[in-house]
Amino acid sequence: MNFRNLTLFLFFTVIACDKGEALYPEVLTDDPQQIGITSVVIEGNIKETGSVRPIRYGFLWDTVGDLNILSAKNRLDLGSTNLKKIYSIKLDNLTPNTEYFVKAYTASMDYSKLYYGNEISFRTLQ
Repeated sequence: MNFRNLTLFLFFTVIACDKGEALYPEVLTDDPQQIGITSVVIEGNIKETGSVRPIRYGFLWDTVGDLNILSAKNRLDLGSTNLKKIYSIKLDNLTPNTEYFVKAYTASMDYSKLYYGNEISFRTLQ
């Protein structure tokens, strides 16, 4: 490869890369709010959408930790997005004085690629 071709190759490689875009989605599970006897407000934060767009997003929750999309008893899919966003929902009909685990997630549209936020836990009031 001569110098001219190498220069053109490097130039187009640099231009084609979006330096501000993450490769994969990044999602966080924020601390629960308004913990009640049978309810709680949970919040997720899509910090980066990555190159996997659009993405599906939502929450998993259960009384057993180490959640994933297959093991969690409860899953709420909130739709799809192309944007960074903060989202929240209110969970009702929880059992009093019970520990729950929650995890926000994002996924490719066909769920072939999954990206999980951190897992948090809380206890409902008595």
